[in-house]
Amino acid sequence: MNLVFIGPFAFKPKGTVSARAFLIARALVRRGHRVTILMPPYDNLADSGRAWAEDGVRLENMVLRRNDAWHQLTVPLRMARRATRLGPDAVHVFKPIGYSGLAAVALRLFSRRPLVVDTDDWEGKGGWSDVNPYPAPWKALFAWQERWLARRAGAVTVASRCLQEQVAGFGADPARVFYLPNGPDGRWRDLAAISDEDKARVRAELGVGEAPFALYLGHIPQGTDLDLALEAMAALGPELAAARLVVAGVGDGLAGLKERARELGVQDRVIWTGWIEHERSHLVVAAADAIVAPFRDTLINRAKCPAKVVAGMAMGKAVVAGGVGQNVEYIQDGQSGLLAAPGDAHDLARALTAVLSDRELAGRLGAAARRRIWDEFDWDTRAEQVEAAYRAAGAGRQP
Repeated sequence: MNLVFIGPFAFKPKGTVSARAFLIARALVRRGHRVTILMPPYDNLADSGRAWAEDGVRLENMVLRRNDAWHQLTVPLRMARRATRLGPDAVHVFKPIGYSGLAAVALRLFSRRPLVVDTDDWEGKGGWSDVNPYPAPWKALFAWQERWLARRAGAVTVASRCLQEQVAGFGADPARVFYLPNGPDGRWRDLAAISDEDKARVRAELGVGEAPFALYLGHIPQGTDLDLALEAMAALGPELAAARLVVAGVGDGLAGLKERARELGVQDRVIWTGWIEHERSHLVVAAADAIVAPFRDTLINRAKCPAKVVAGMAMGKAVVAGGVGQNVEYIQDGQSGLLAAPGDAHDLARALTAVLSDRELAGRLGAAARRRIWDEFDWDTRAEQVEAAYRAAGAGRQP
């Protein structure tokens, strides 16, 4: 099949394209399909107009210029037009809101190409629209896009059980809804076997030395729950006084977290690395003693499918995560990771203490996590499910 994916933003720093759409595309290419990913790089203007091929997938950024209202307003139509001109057998749109959602609306109204819409977050009312300071008209638009596209797309792919229930509530035919939680990056399969020398070098570069450390790797949005990890660090006992938290990521929530670290008096125990390039991120994961992914019990967290959890498990790391949403689908508590009570910093500290003070336990949990994520969630073994979504969209194509 000739397939076109439409992303919601640039390849990085956010993860929907790099950690979801691209991994699906690459698995499909290995099955003989042709895939082009179109992106509106409003969050990384350095990529404006940039195109390249990676692992057989063609990636194209639309032209966007700073303070150029015309290019910003027309980018959904330009993506829809480019997608149509590529002559696809199906178009797969990632995120039903914003630029990609508007492109999907245009395709549904003006093209008969089979349309599949993917959702990996609860975007509208009760979700990210309640957290991000969007203008009221944008919030109304996003809520409408989520509902309208769920009903009108030929098929819908969802990253979590919560989102599966959401789109069914919007009126989507359950037979056209496909549960596709995030899976590991195939390039990481053989990367866990990193030498002790390389790990020691990374630890030295981070400034942690021999001290145990937990890693948070990923985007840091407004409303992040990473403050729970800061509170957990403050609650660790004296036996882990040398332990460190390494925060590898950027985002609108970063400044507030740094202020919170100062308030808690743990600023000297937290290392802020900024953005780490994908090509190097596996080294930092391999060097970590544990991966931490704190969550409160919110609608956003029930709906999301955290790539950071998947990445840690794929690299054979002990993952400590809030027991909510997809985390409980991935992690078998006490067997392939540890689940902490959502929103409870002291319980998070308990779980972190267990893995940071006992590397043998951390090793056992990590080994079981690696087996589980590759056996159950590898994209190469689930590509047929993606193809089924395209067949459903084609069979249910509306005039």
